[in-house]
Amino acid sequence: MTPEPPDGTLPTALDPAWLAADRLWAAVPDEMRLPRFHASTVPDRYRDAFVASSDWRAGIDISCLPAAMRRELAWCVFRMIELGGKVPTPLLGMLARRLREVAADLGVQMPGSLAGLPAEGWLREISLAVHRRTGQLPAMWCVKHLRGILERFQRQLAEASDTRPWWQRERWAPAEDARIPVRPHEPRRNDALNFARIMLPWLRAGMQWHCKTALETGMLTWTSLHHRVEAAVVLGAFLAGREAHGPQLADDPAQLRVLMLEFLGHLKTMRATRGRTIGQPVSAAHVKQNASAVEQFYRFMHDNKDAAAAALAEPGWLRLGQQHAMFFRRGELPRPRLANPDAHVIGDAAMSKIMAEIGVLGAPAGQGGFGDEQAMRIMMLQARLGRRINEICLLDRDPLLPLDTASPASGDPGAFTAKLRYQQTKIDGAPDTVLADAEIVAIIRAQQEWADRWLAAHAAPGTRPKYLFLASMKNRHGGQSYSHHTLRKHLDVLARRLDIRDEAGRLVDFNRTHRFRHTKATSLINGGVPLHVVQRYLGHLTPTMTMHYAQTLAETAEAEFLRFRKLTADARPVQADPRDLYDMLQLDSRTDRVLPNGWCLLPPRQACDRGNACLTCGKFATDATFLPELRAQKDRTLALIDSRQAAFTARTGAPMTPGNVWLDGRQREVGALDAIITALETTPEAPESVRPRVAVGAGAAARADAVIARQDERRAR
Repeated sequence: MTPEPPDGTLPTALDPAWLAADRLWAAVPDEMRLPRFHASTVPDRYRDAFVASSDWRAGIDISCLPAAMRRELAWCVFRMIELGGKVPTPLLGMLARRLREVAADLGVQMPGSLAGLPAEGWLREISLAVHRRTGQLPAMWCVKHLRGILERFQRQLAEASDTRPWWQRERWAPAEDARIPVRPHEPRRNDALNFARIMLPWLRAGMQWHCKTALETGMLTWTSLHHRVEAAVVLGAFLAGREAHGPQLADDPAQLRVLMLEFLGHLKTMRATRGRTIGQPVSAAHVKQNASAVEQFYRFMHDNKDAAAAALAEPGWLRLGQQHAMFFRRGELPRPRLANPDAHVIGDAAMSKIMAEIGVLGAPAGQGGFGDEQAMRIMMLQARLGRRINEICLLDRDPLLPLDTASPASGDPGAFTAKLRYQQTKIDGAPDTVLADAEIVAIIRAQQEWADRWLAAHAAPGTRPKYLFLASMKNRHGGQSYSHHTLRKHLDVLARRLDIRDEAGRLVDFNRTHRFRHTKATSLINGGVPLHVVQRYLGHLTPTMTMHYAQTLAETAEAEFLRFRKLTADARPVQADPRDLYDMLQLDSRTDRVLPNGWCLLPPRQACDRGNACLTCGKFATDATFLPELRAQKDRTLALIDSRQAAFTARTGAPMTPGNVWLDGRQREVGALDAIITALETTPEAPESVRPRVAVGAGAAARADAVIARQDERRAR
């Protein structure tokens, strides 16, 4: 161990500050237990972690500080390096000099630990020391940076000295505490949870235990916990101004019901505190999310009240009843407003402009760009592949896999040459590969070359990166991925700078990156790609999830529906405007009107009492897309007639004669099928002028004459 230089009176072995510093000191390697961090004293394998500057020549001298404080600062420096960060040499050197001035002024009254004063207390003493020396107060920028480093060090020291289980701590940070169980590729791993914002102690402890249990059992992911904690913060603030009876909230179920309805009303009066809508009323989706999160939390605590009471030493959880398992009744939670699905899709013209200007992200700042080549390549992949933004930011260092089949001909520029493996962080068990063409492969290779250059300049020697796109801060070990927050900040500025608008003159807000996914899904379905293939491409487990994107295709679906002329049961065109007909059928929600051989035009509120007699019903319509089924139905009907005739003859000695109820019905069906098939096969798209006059329903001739007469009368007018 490197001996400590004498500094006067050392703390006694029973001093709490010394004991805490001693525990931290044991975690610092011998080679980093230095009284002065300088280029000549820091070992080679740590030297690149110090930001080189003019102050590096003077180094960071902590030799004249109290012994406990020296140990704390040495541990804080090593902790920075251990977490993959860079040591801010100029700032830390300035802090050491200011603390030495404070020590000289205070003498024996100088606190022996950084925790001896709050950050503002240290800043006050530093300002006084600078004023005594120079006659002036330190500059505002200096105070701001010193406050930041002091608060960071004090938080790290407090967390390192906290001997409680990890889940009982007020701040959870997976990037700093490996005990927190998160997924290997967690999109929000660098985001911390601050439970101290929950005002009521019993609610804070309950939410901590709930989140801990949810993580350990896999019931929730780290990303999902943020919504739960935010809802608990709101609930705690709401209850702080009211009389709450501990975890049970109210003694009487009726009082609980009133309280939760008041809470729902409170949620609806809240205003947004950040983002584009700051100061505006929160959305219905936000209200529903918070209310549902509180309800789900209490349902969990009710189902596990015995374990919760034992783990938290809070008997109040045992008093939860059935009324705590469901706070809100059907229809009470607001229904989020459905946005226009077509607004999620970026048009071809706007997409062309975006991709033409996306190079601005990678252009040097001196040329008016953002100087961020990674952001440029992420957006190129986002537009080409339609992946979720985290799936691209979390790509492995080498995400390309060989194709299972032989390589395609090199002359085809659009041919697939590899498979791209991405991190499936949203849907467990869903596909995690997608085919990639030569252009995608070229983008990946260019990023790998860039990453190699960056690592050589900024990372520790011999670093093997975990991800393809790398964070530029706190990433000395190459284990941090590029943050989607950084990308969205760039895109927010770029979207306003480019001012790209669609055909209707509306601003294309492409910094909402999920719109590229909607656009890719739309282009695939528009191109005729089967739904199950699109489902596999998007990484969905069920077609229902994929159909969420198919809702953006109203115009395409209408055009596809109107490609074919619709015929009634007697093979005559339906006398309704095709677009009105499409709206009436409501194909996205009226699936009960879709028949095996056509559609039912019965009004939505009316029920059918005709059984399977569609071919003799005036509300039946079909088109050429059902020809295979219509032909098969005719063959089955003829076969059924033959078999029944044979059975009837064998039983009675004579065939069924005209007038037989069953035989007449089947023959009318065959006649209707013959007429429809002939019309569809001979003149599937005949001009209006040569189409046959309209009649309705093969089984309703008299009514058909009346319809024709009314149509002729309208034309005469």
